[in-house]
Amino acid sequence: MRYVLAAALFAAFTVTAQAQDTTTPAAPVPASSCPALTPGPTAPDPAHATADQMNAAVQGYSAWQAATQTAVDCRNAERRSLNAQLQARTAELQAAQTANQAAAAAFQAQLDAFHARRNRH
Repeated sequence: MRYVLAAALFAAFTVTAQAQDTTTPAAPVPASSCPALTPGPTAPDPAHATADQMNAAVQGYSAWQAATQTAVDCRNAERRSLNAQLQARTAELQAAQTANQAAAAAFQAQLDAFHARRNRH
């Protein structure tokens, strides 16, 4: 009986953490605060386009490329921020698991001492 309670506590801490790692469905991706990523412009048909149309297409493409790069840079900054948050949460979870294991071991030591004292009387 003395090991049952401590073992149950220890198992509850570790099984809960493991179950969360293997059965939690992927969370939906939150909306980005960055500009939308839009598809690139289509180039005019070179066989029929005038020089003015091609120049306008190049200017449109350049504007799209600059806007897209801004959006991509913003998304990368979001990704780095989320990755840092993930690393911090992972460290927090690992520290909690270590503390839980230490608490279970300390509790088991107290149970052992209690039972050893009872068996002497």
